[in-house]
Amino acid sequence: MGLGIIVRDEYGFVLGGYGCTKEKSFNSDWAEIMAIEEGIFLAKKMNIKKVLFESDNANIVNNINSKGQDITFIGQRANDIHLQLKSFEAAAVTWAPRSSNRIADFICKFVLKSNCKWVIDVNYPSEIHELVIQDVINGS
Repeated sequence: MGLGIIVRDEYGFVLGGYGCTKEKSFNSDWAEIMAIEEGIFLAKKMNIKKVLFESDNANIVNNINSKGQDITFIGQRANDIHLQLKSFEAAAVTWAPRSSNRIADFICKFVLKSNCKWVIDVNYPSEIHELVIQDVINGS
């Protein structure tokens, strides 16, 4: 399984990203939980104080925002994420359409194909730059 994360500033400028593979295969809910956890780790590492996590998985967004109401394993993991978000100055998790997830999807596919970890900074490759430009044009 591959995970792809993209970091933008408040203006939408891409600051970096991260991609990695996981040994096991999980359903989309677990994959999204893991991606958000990796995103939290990355945001802390980059010393980002205000975060907005976007996910195209409404179930996970609702679980994280329900603050521990779901007693399943995934619900408890979502509650753990909710608690971790309190360490930021400001934090939110919102739903975003799948079409606004192209860069993270590209990173995910790249790390799966290459079987690697990939750390991206502001000097990102041209493939990502093209996706950034498409996002600006499409208003994503």
